Amino acid sequence: MSTLEVDQKLAVEECSPLNEEEMPYLDACKQVLTPEQAERMSMVDYITIIRGYQTYEPRLEETQKACKMIADWRDKVGYYNYLSERLEGDEKFFHMWEETIYGRDDYGHPIVCVHISDVDVDGLDAIPVDHLLRLQGQKQTAYLQLKHEISEEIGQQRYKYILIVDMKGVGLSIVGGKKRNILQKIFSVGADNFPESIWKIFVINTPFMFRGIWAMIKPWIHPITQAKVNIHGSISDAVKAMEKCGIPTAQLPQFMGGASQGTKAFDYLLQKIEENQTAAAQAPTPAAEAAPAQADAVEAAAAVEAETETQTTVSVEASLSEDVGRLAVV
Repeated sequence: MSTLEVDQKLAVEECSPLNEEEMPYLDACKQVLTPEQAERMSMVDYITIIRGYQTYEPRLEETQKACKMIADWRDKVGYYNYLSERLEGDEKFFHMWEETIYGRDDYGHPIVCVHISDVDVDGLDAIPVDHLLRLQGQKQTAYLQLKHEISEEIGQQRYKYILIVDMKGVGLSIVGGKKRNILQKIFSVGADNFPESIWKIFVINTPFMFRGIWAMIKPWIHPITQAKVNIHGSISDAVKAMEKCGIPTAQLPQFMGGASQGTKAFDYLLQKIEENQTAAAQAPTPAAEAAPAQADAVEAAAAVEAETETQTTVSVEASLSEDVGRLAVV
């Protein structure tokens, strides 16, 4: 199967709901979650977990295990508040590991770029591991929101994105030591807690040795993974390959010859947090929601009271009329 054929197959699958074969895994996932966890998971969450673990064996058990792990992780890190409040040290983290959002490919997948040589390894290493992973999780959650917005805009479900990894200026030290450990920790957040989120990875300005290693191991890698990872020594080669994959040059960063100026991931995150905080501030409070209901209840009670008084008056008047009638007869 060619790369183009793999892409077309995956693109159709991505915008499709769970099929008949996948539905039993949905039920199985819900069985291992608490009622609250199951309710808070979106259908896209279930889809990405089920499809992200389709090659694991035994599939059912591994899918359930992953679903429960992700749900518990979300509870632990406060995932559902990620886009409504800032985390301590978020600005520093986003500067130490800066990513920029650019354009989209023909399918609608957003393009994100990171320059590895700009990663502040010492600064990241000083952040407690748990908080470091919490900050990276917040970034990944922002990307989920971005993909959700794109899906609504284009009318097709898209839960994957394209990652450009610029290796310019990176030496062999990256394959060992502190920098490698930090990179592994950061990338593990996406792999463990945001499965099936990568459409393609383009590693550009790649040193010759890295390309040699990839050439050796590529034949033993699953075709779907092969289709995702693209290693290029030069920007020009990468751009040509991207065009073949449906990524217009105009959608790429300017340093690659594109026209997109991009948006810093941190700026996008702040925008979403501000929007959500504004919406929350404008939403009626429980007391405010109760006030109209209380007023309606008072009004209804008053109406009942008035009706009762009217009925009583009519009854008294009728009784008096009967009495007067009897007196007249007498």
